[in-house]
Amino acid sequence: MLGLVAFLVVPTVAWPQDEAINLETELASPEQAIEMAERLDQKIQAPLDAEHVAAASSWVSGLGLTEWMGPLAPIALSPFFGVTLMSGLALWGPEWVTSNPILGRGGPLANPTLFWVLLTLTVVTSLPRLTKVSKPFVQAVDRVETYAVIIILLLVKMLATDPGSGDPTLAPPVAVIQLGVVSFTAETLLAIAMVINILVINSVKFFFEFLCWLTPIPFLDAIFEVCNKSFCAALMVLYAFSPTLATGVNLVMLVIAAIALRWISRRVRFYRTMILDPILSKLWTSFGKPQRPELIVFPVKAFGPYKAKTRLILRMAGTDADGWSLSDATWWRGGASHIIDSKHRVQVARGWIMHCITVTDSAGVQHSFRFSRRYDAAALDQLLTELRMSPATESSAPQGSQIEFA
Repeated sequence: MLGLVAFLVVPTVAWPQDEAINLETELASPEQAIEMAERLDQKIQAPLDAEHVAAASSWVSGLGLTEWMGPLAPIALSPFFGVTLMSGLALWGPEWVTSNPILGRGGPLANPTLFWVLLTLTVVTSLPRLTKVSKPFVQAVDRVETYAVIIILLLVKMLATDPGSGDPTLAPPVAVIQLGVVSFTAETLLAIAMVINILVINSVKFFFEFLCWLTPIPFLDAIFEVCNKSFCAALMVLYAFSPTLATGVNLVMLVIAAIALRWISRRVRFYRTMILDPILSKLWTSFGKPQRPELIVFPVKAFGPYKAKTRLILRMAGTDADGWSLSDATWWRGGASHIIDSKHRVQVARGWIMHCITVTDSAGVQHSFRFSRRYDAAALDQLLTELRMSPATESSAPQGSQIEFA
């Protein structure tokens, strides 16, 4: 059993020039099995020769882990600006900077045309972030900027690969990572790790940008953008000085971002739904008409097995229960549902930015759920009737955005 787990889970590094052990799949007798075990034991206990050490050293040096992982944090914070700084360092940086294989004088980033194109894109995507009026447009295309920089980095990585002297016999061996029956090259795994690293940190940064936009302080967006660019530049200088230190900082930021990602993703999904649903319903009339008797709701606080701001589907319970059921709206988490008893008192109130459902249980404890203004008054009342709820009432006191989004 342990051997099967090790085969499926533990990665192994295979070198093309290594001497392989011929493992027969069919053994004619127990003596052959004993002989094979002895030869395997001798192979494991034998000291590594110079060829093995040279192959391992060549793989580690060719991988360039710190050179590739070090600049990912500043690039995730400001994609175009981060790559622009890298191109500028490659073109006009001091000699001790250009010793870096990525920032070298002959590298793919040392291109004046590339620098000026990236600088133009940086200015075009940064200026609209300074005001609350133009910032939503840039936020909508934020992912496009991130994916574009990811593609640029992957292209740079392929172009920066050292071809050696042109003699294929002198090229370094290619490391292969074997995960069970699936194998990847080390370069492929590193590229995947780079993409995940950028997306995770960028998602957390996007959340704070969104909060700054919602906050009614006039210059907060400009202050955040200046601080973001300054921090990005500081991290890039650290990378130019020491890729190892930059990689350590990047890993710390990645761990913190990964821990907060689920909490942040729920709230980003909540804000996006509340803001975009009314707009989409105006653009596409079919989106503003209920297709089935169900409603997308978000609990204000933790409710049952669900955490606050989890995207849930509210519908009538099945024939086995009386009342309503709540289930996770994400398709990969479907299945179990939480039942709201029909004896609970349910009230629906319209709000300025979003609507609210208040469920009062038998103990008098109230649980609030928010849902968007996707449907107009007539469509919402029809949907509530199909869900066997009372028609929505106007909120007794107008709620500001700072209260409804709290």
